[in-house]
Order: sequence, then C-alpha cells, then structure tokens
Amino acid sequence: MSTINRLIIALLVVALLFAGCGRVAPSDSDDVIDRDEKQTIREKDKDEPKQSDNKGSKKEEPKASKGGIYNEPGMELSDFYDAFDSAMSRFEGAINSYESDDFELITGIGFDYLVPTAAIVNLPPYDYLEPGDNAKETGKNGKFDAVREKNGDIITFSQTYTNEEDGFGPNDKKGDVKTYQGKLDTKNNTLEYEYIIERNGEVVSRSITEIVRLSDGSYLAQVFEIPQKPYDDRMKHEGHAYLLSCDDEKFEMIVARFEPDYNLKYKSIIGDAGASLESMADGYERLREYTVTEDMVNAIKY
Repeated sequence: MSTINRLIIALLVVALLFAGCGRVAPSDSDDVIDRDEKQTIREKDKDEPKQSDNKGSKKEEPKASKGGIYNEPGMELSDFYDAFDSAMSRFEGAINSYESDDFELITGIGFDYLVPTAAIVNLPPYDYLEPGDNAKETGKNGKFDAVREKNGDIITFSQTYTNEEDGFGPNDKKGDVKTYQGKLDTKNNTLEYEYIIERNGEVVSRSITEIVRLSDGSYLAQVFEIPQKPYDDRMKHEGHAYLLSCDDEKFEMIVARFEPDYNLKYKSIIGDAGASLESMADGYERLREYTVTEDMVNAIKY
C-alpha cells in the first residue's frame, strides 16, 4: 500500500475520532502532544533544578517505576504508549507495502493496524497536567477536565467533557457527555482504558481497550468498539473486536464482529495467564485475520 493510501486511511481514522463514533481519542486535536514537543519538555524538565521544601531540605526523588520500559517518574503513561507504539511500528513497512487484488483487505489492514495505537494515543497528555511526579494532578487536556492519580504501582486517570454545541458529525450532539477513564499497573505492565459517550443519561457509544505487556516483552491487546447506531437504517449496527498478539518477530491480528451491546460482557486478559489470540477471539464472528513479519503479510478474509 502506498504512502498516499496510508495517509488517506490515517485521515479516515481522524475523521472517525472527530465524529465521536467510539474511537478512543479526544475530539480536540489539542489533546495530543507532538512527540518532538514531548521530548523537548522532558529535556527541559531534566535541566531544571528540583525544588526544595519550605525547610530548605532537598525533596526525596521518587523512584522509577518497575517494568523496564519506564524511563522517568511522572512520565509512565507516555513511556507505556511509546513502548507499545515502538513494538507495533516494527511492522509498518510490511503493511505499507502490502498488495492484493482484494480492495477490502488492502484498506482493511491499513485501518485495522492503526486501531490499537489510536485507542491509546491520548495517554501522554495526562503526564503533562502538572510538572513533575505527583500523587495527584489535575488540569485541562484540550477542552477536557482531566485528573491523574498515582498510588504506588497503580496510576488511574480520567477526563470528561460535555459538548457545548453540535460537533462535526451527525452523531456528535450538544449535551453529549464524553468520558475517558483508565488504569495503568506499572508493576504488571497492564493497561485498561475505556471511552463512553452518554446522551440524555444513556450510553450511546462505548470503547474498551486492554493491553498487556508480557515478561518477554511481547504484547496482547484487545479493543472492543460499540459505536452509535447509524442514522442511515441501511447501515448495519454492529460491534467490532480488534485482537492482537505482537512480539519481536511477528504481528498477528484477528478482526471480528458481534451484536452491539453497550453493556458488553467481555473476557478480560488482565491477570489471565492463559490468554492467547485464539482464546481472545472465541465467541466472536471473524471477519479478517493477519499474520505480519517485517517483510511479509498473510491476510485472510472470512
């Protein structure tokens, strides 16, 4: 797939985010901090002297989090995102070069591959609510009121915003309440993240993301999306599951569908030592399946 096609697919993802259709990313572009800007802020923070308490004694430096991927206290969400993004990016070249006579597979793999990373693209801004490594931070992520709390190995974070006017898409209405909430366990390297949209007190869109970094550095992840019901009755309303396994040599993904249910009961992979790609896909109707190495793509459509 060409770079132009890749760009087109990326723009489609962004369009979906702005439409509020369940993709896990804020509807305001200010919520996402550019990587170069993040690095500049990190370097600036490192150069600035640490503040002392009122007694003039030097404040004890917080210890770095466990897990091997966390480089700086207070930046754990950014570090987790960067580690996952780096693991996924290893296969980007092969996916960009994929060719097929089946247009659905070409467009499918480009879009499907982006979903898990797009689901957590707004993690880093939580680390910038306040300078330093603090037990609790509050502030703004774009228009969202956000909070980040750290208790030992557990970091919880959330943000919410109520639309003051209609948005860009027909499913983005004035009064819609958009809420993100998540938890990162830096000891066990597990992430749970959820995004819901409520209208008149009822959930009209829901997205759930779980990512587990295993002890060997590989990843298991699952993203469930239950979008808003389409305005056009000719379009089918259904939920989609994006299930993946990723290590140094191979990226595997199963895309499946299920009946839309905002109270979806799913099998969590957090704490499930026996979880595998096959067990994660059990019970869902498979649509597409990919096996990708750094120089090969095998795609199947069901």
